[in-house]
Order: sequence, then C-alpha cells, then structure tokens
Amino acid sequence: MTQTTTTTTGIELPARIGLLGCGAVSHQYLPNLLRLPALQVAAVSDVDPDAAAAVSEQYGVPAVGVDALLADPEIDIAVNLTPISFHAAVNRNALNAGKHVYSEKSLATTVGEAQELLTLAAAKRLAIAGAPDTLLGTAFQAARRELLDGTLGRPLSAVATMLRSRVPKSAYFSDHKALFDMAPYYISALVTLFGPIREVSGYLEYDRFEPAESPVAVAVSGTLRFDSGVTSSLVLNWNSAYRSEIPVLDVYTESGVLRCANPNNFGDPAFLREHSDPAGHWREIPGSRQPADDPRNLRGLGVAEMAEALANGRTPRASGDLACHVVDVIESLVNAARAGRSVALTSTCTPPEPLSDDERKRLDPGTPA
Repeated sequence: MTQTTTTTTGIELPARIGLLGCGAVSHQYLPNLLRLPALQVAAVSDVDPDAAAAVSEQYGVPAVGVDALLADPEIDIAVNLTPISFHAAVNRNALNAGKHVYSEKSLATTVGEAQELLTLAAAKRLAIAGAPDTLLGTAFQAARRELLDGTLGRPLSAVATMLRSRVPKSAYFSDHKALFDMAPYYISALVTLFGPIREVSGYLEYDRFEPAESPVAVAVSGTLRFDSGVTSSLVLNWNSAYRSEIPVLDVYTESGVLRCANPNNFGDPAFLREHSDPAGHWREIPGSRQPADDPRNLRGLGVAEMAEALANGRTPRASGDLACHVVDVIESLVNAARAGRSVALTSTCTPPEPLSDDERKRLDPGTPA
C-alpha cells in the first residue's frame, strides 16, 4: 500500500499545529516545536483539562478542548502525543476532522488499523506521518551517507539489539506497550538503511517468575529478511539490571563494520571499522557527532520536516508508509513467534531520502542566542 500525499489546499509556512496529549512526551516536543521556524504552535489539548492547563501555563500556548482543536480550521497539522493504545483512534479522528497528522510511535497497534489510516488519509487527500524522527539527526544521517557512498562495499547483514531494565507488567507485551514503544526506533532505522522487509521469524521469551497461567513476554528476538537481500537479527530485551538503554546497531559490509548511534538518540556519534585494519580501530564518522552548542533532544524535527514537505508538495520523510510497515514488522514478529514459523509481511514502503546537513540547518537553525 502506498500513501498519497497530494493535498487539496496545501499549507503555508509556518504551519499551525495543535498538540493532542499533554503528558510527559509533550515536554520533550514543545521546547523544540516552539522554536522551529517552520512551525507555529497554535494550541494544546488533553482529555484532562488540568494537564492541558499546566502545559499551557508552562509554555505560554493556549489550551483548548480536544473537539475545539480538531474543529479549528486554522490548524494544519494535529500532533498526536497521546498514549500508544489511543494512537489509532486519535489519528482517525484527526484525519476525519480534515487535519494532516503527525503521530508519536507507533502509528497503531495492528497493521490492519495502520493500513486503514493510510487509506483514510489518501481518501481525504491528507498526509499522515509518524515518529521516530531521531533518524533525521546528524548521527544516523552521517552513518547512512557512509553506507550509501559505497566505500564500505555492499551491506551483508546487520545486528540490532536493545537491552533495558524491567518495566511494569502493565507495559509488557500482553498489551504490546513496551514493544510498540521501543521497536520502532530499531526497525525504522533498519528499513531506512536497507529498504522494506519481506519476511520475519521470531521468538518470545517469557518471564519465568510469572505464574504459568499468565506468562508475560519480556523479550523478543527475530530474523528480518529484506527485499534487498540483507538479513538482520533483532533482539529487544527487558531483563537488564542497568536502568538506561543499551543499544547496538551494527552493519556488516564487504569491507568493514558500520556502528550506528543509538536510534533513540539525536546526539551520539557513529563509527566505522575496516576489516583490513589489523588493530581493529574504530574511526568516528565525520559530521556524526551533534555539535555541543545544539540541543541534544530534537524531538519535533519530524513535524517541521513534514510541514516543509507539505508546503513543497512532497512526501514527509517520516512517512505513514514507513510507520505502517514498522507496525507490520512488529505484529509479524509476535505472530511468527507464536506460530513457530516465518511470516510474510503484507505492507511495503519506500525508504526516505537522506536529509542533508543544509536541510537540517534550515529546519533547525539552532537555539537563539
């Protein structure tokens, strides 16, 4: 399924945006949304009026009811920062209200819902896009350029691994919250590097301390086979004693190893190591380390890129097609693990175009002095 991004009216910059959801994630977005020149934050809303009022007071943005925000004809893009389990319904409501939509990950929690959202957006001649936008940062884009220029040779395989500490049972895979929260970072990165995934196999690890009648999955591992011929392993595990995220995203090529930065981070540098180096030295990729005088958290950059894309009649880089494909991969991994066999995906996507340093600087000139 391919998303149609042609709009009936288009938008002018700065795009007027409205936030749906004033929880913890809104505080990661708003400091950036308020300073990016392509955006104007018109309103914030939440089903909890007190939460919206608190965010309104902190950031100086009007708080309105959810229905009022969706009914406002001046708002171009609805930014969905609600909890994961509400994403599909909120995205659907925003599209039905005639808004372009940028959704926090994941777009939905089933591929059927995600595909329905793409169909609805196309029918209404609207665009839908989704996080993560960390892949627009210097670290990932510099690593991707290193792979695209061909000096490392053809990519052969990849390893993506994430270790995190235990999470509350309410966030385990029984309702998919933990998996749909973290898997999009790693899967989106892999799809951006290698293209769409054709088939997956999977395995679920269950918490051995839980009663047998109510087992809880605390890890998923799988093998991803891409249309391009690359094969990658993926391991996401919530058994670590270390509270912070431990990320690995390594690409093995004919001539070396590309070590990408944490896909859940804008600022970490990327490295490469050539097979021919007998000492096995890692070299930092020039341009991958985010400058120290720039904000380390740039969440919201994808909203600005979407606004600029719509103003210029092109597909946002964090496209709905990519977000839908990621949901398909997650659901297929779980289904493959439960069935004990590989599962073919029902969706596809086109990897986004690279983002140049000049484009990023235009989207984000930096923090005003």
